[in-house]
Amino acid sequence: MSMIKLSFVSMAAVCVLTSFSAHAINKNYAKKLEQSGCTQVTEAQGCDINKTKAENAKAGFVTASQEAPVHAPRYKDLAGKDSISSLDVMTERGFKNVDSLESGNTQYGIYYHAHSHLCVQLTMAEGKVIAADDIQSHPQCR
Repeated sequence: MSMIKLSFVSMAAVCVLTSFSAHAINKNYAKKLEQSGCTQVTEAQGCDINKTKAENAKAGFVTASQEAPVHAPRYKDLAGKDSISSLDVMTERGFKNVDSLESGNTQYGIYYHAHSHLCVQLTMAEGKVIAADDIQSHPQCR
């Protein structure tokens, strides 16, 4: 019985020591991984820890989850503004006009921002934007 206990204790000790050593990474190496956008796995696949994230991204090693987060452009601030200038502002902010609709005296412009996947509708009447809303989906928002 004591042999089983000794064997179990030995196995537990080996597991504990192995788990601690697996997490021991040199601080300088960890910093290089962070700056390069590489992981230990991608480094083994050719990601160069001596290059920048941008350089490694061009080589296809930095994943979307490692890239800087995409911030959604503003659009709600256009409500109440001149409709013609608001159309230009949407383009300046990276939106693409994907559809336009008209009902009576009201026009609707549908805009898509590819990087943030925003699908925004500007509702315009009497030369003003009366609403700017994320409609979340539209057949042309892709």
